[in-house]
Amino acid sequence: MFNNTVDLGRLPLSWKMLFTGFVLILGIGYLSAVINATLSVGLSVEAIADHYGDKSLNKEEAAIMEKQGFVEEEFSLDDEEDDMNMDSMDMEHDASAMQHDMSTMGHDMRAMDHDMGGMDHMMGDDSLPPQIFAQVSHIHLLSFSLLLLAIGGLTCLTRLSEGVKTALVTTLFLAFLSDIAGLSLTRFVSDNFAWMTMIAGITVGVCLAFMILRILWELWGPRPSH
Repeated sequence: MFNNTVDLGRLPLSWKMLFTGFVLILGIGYLSAVINATLSVGLSVEAIADHYGDKSLNKEEAAIMEKQGFVEEEFSLDDEEDDMNMDSMDMEHDASAMQHDMSTMGHDMRAMDHDMGGMDHMMGDDSLPPQIFAQVSHIHLLSFSLLLLAIGGLTCLTRLSEGVKTALVTTLFLAFLSDIAGLSLTRFVSDNFAWMTMIAGITVGVCLAFMILRILWELWGPRPSH
């Protein structure tokens, strides 16, 4: 019967330093990835849905925009500044004109805000293109597979029971897959699947933290009396 338990604490110093450096760098690397995700995407379901979701117009919205069109109100800050300078030079002469212009400007600005809302929705389609999304997915999947093999292999050599090791490795494997699956479903199906990526990311973090701490404990902690 194959014995997959190794006393990591009795390994030569070179192997202990190798495994220690690996798990520490892996942990710091994952923490850096979390920080990067926080700064670039956000750590909420809404932020994930907004970043990876499909923000293109649906058929009904496209038909409305095509029918109504979009008219951008011309507005220049330079013109506004020139008007204010002219008004300050001859306030009494232009008082009534200025009052009229400001009233008109307020109306135009309200209309502009309304139109800009439609423009942001129409022009703000910053959905990840399928090719870019496929590139991001395959890079992450390749790195996830190597992480799973490395940290999972070391975990399988610990003194944990076979049931615990099986549960840890299987959970980490499913969490890695769910991470990318959640992003794919969010991008191509519905924003509501963003929760899957959020839960998967938390699960990966918990599994890696437990595995790293357990490996370090067996490398440098007290060994069993036997």
